[in-house]
Amino acid sequence: MKKIFFVFTLSASLIYLGANLTSCKSCKKEEPKAEVSADTASNIQIPENMLNMPHADTSLIPILSSVIDNAFEASAKKDYDKLAKCIVYRGPNEQKMGYDVFDPKNKYDRAVVKITADVFNKWSAGVQSREYGRAFALPQPDGRDLPVLEVIFTTPTHFDRKFFGFLLIKDEWKIADVSSNLGE
Repeated sequence: MKKIFFVFTLSASLIYLGANLTSCKSCKKEEPKAEVSADTASNIQIPENMLNMPHADTSLIPILSSVIDNAFEASAKKDYDKLAKCIVYRGPNEQKMGYDVFDPKNKYDRAVVKITADVFNKWSAGVQSREYGRAFALPQPDGRDLPVLEVIFTTPTHFDRKFFGFLLIKDEWKIADVSSNLGE
């Protein structure tokens, strides 16, 4: 959003300067003033890969961030039972996929949960702070909304941004997806 505002401000400034400049006095020529449309917003081209993201309910941020905190705490402690309850099932059972959480007693589910814990622990290594940014909602093909929370991991040398998507499973928010890029 800041980038669009900057581009808009820069474009408007350049248009204003261009419309009010004349040739230098030594040339003794004057160029006619350019016609400038008052509707400068119509000239902005939004890239095709930008998503029109409807806002999620901001009151969800503390709830969703709590789920993330619980998941990272469980990962650090290698508490796979607790972590499994934080993650929406993605696996071969089509009846459960997207509508239930992982079962830590199931061999396949436990393996996926362990891999997820390893990834979360890798993301947490050296992190000084984990901050929660904007929230927005993406409509799903089944009619549900997928609230997405931006999470920023800050280390002494850089920051890393992830987008955590959530689904409501049995009246509780669970982590359904994580991406580093909105286009993925």
